[in-house]
Amino acid sequence: MYYFDELERGVAMADESSGCTVYIGNLDEKVTERILYDILMEAGPIVDLYIPKDKDSKQPKGYAFAQYESEEIAEYAVKLFSGFVTLHQKKVKFS
Repeated sequence: MYYFDELERGVAMADESSGCTVYIGNLDEKVTERILYDILMEAGPIVDLYIPKDKDSKQPKGYAFAQYESEEIAEYAVKLFSGFVTLHQKKVKFS
């Protein structure tokens, strides 16, 4: 396991398998990693889930990255969830 600071980890995930990574935006700060993971698992196996947090306040920044096993699963996840997932009265964005 490699350890990166938040920005480096997000860039590393995108570089390693950009076709397998899904951006999840407009997340409420109350959304936990476990809730998001349980939802995203509906599309297929997740390799990594990363929710960046502010260094000072430790609060989530409002977006996340999910890395799936294949590009096909990632594309399916975007189609499956786009426009259908609302958490804490905020419609979650996927791309």
